[in-house]
Amino acid sequence: GPGIKTGLNIQMDDPASVGSDRIVIAVAALQEYKPPIILVDMGTATTMEVVDHGNTYLGGCIIPGVRVSPGIQLDKPKRVIGKNTVECMRSGIMYGAAAMLDGMLDRMEEELGKRTTVVVTGGMAQFIAPLCRRKMMVEKDLLLKGLYAIYKKNKK
Repeated sequence: GPGIKTGLNIQMDDPASVGSDRIVIAVAALQEYKPPIILVDMGTATTMEVVDHGNTYLGGCIIPGVRVSPGIQLDKPKRVIGKNTVECMRSGIMYGAAAMLDGMLDRMEEELGKRTTVVVTGGMAQFIAPLCRRKMMVEKDLLLKGLYAIYKKNKK
C-alpha cells in the first residue's frame, strides 16, 4: 500500500490499482534478473508484466487462467492432435496456453522493441513452461522472495 518502499517506478494510469501480487513478483525478479523482464504468473488468472530498465514497471495483460476448464487432468498431453474428447481438450488447454504465451511474448517484445528475460511463476508454470518454445526461467517461490525483499526494504 501507500508508503511501502518497493524500488519500482510504476508507470500505470493508476499505480494504486496494480495488484500487490504483481508488484511483489516484480520486486523479486529484479533481485535475480536484469531488466527488461517479462513476468508470467500462472495462477487463477495468467498475468504478464513488463519491467524495463530503471526498475520501471510498464504494465502488462491479464488472461483467463488454465484452470478455467473443469474436470480435465492437466498433465502433459501425449500429442497435439488428440484421438478422443479428453485428449483433444487436454491438448487444447495445455498446448493452447503454451502457444498463447509464446505469441504474447513475441508481441510484447515487438511493442517494447527489445528481447527480454522471461520469468514464469505460479501453480501452472511447471506444467505449461516446458511446452513453450520460448526459453523461460521457472521460479516457484517468486512471491515469497518478493515479500521478503520488500520486508527488508521497509524494516526499520
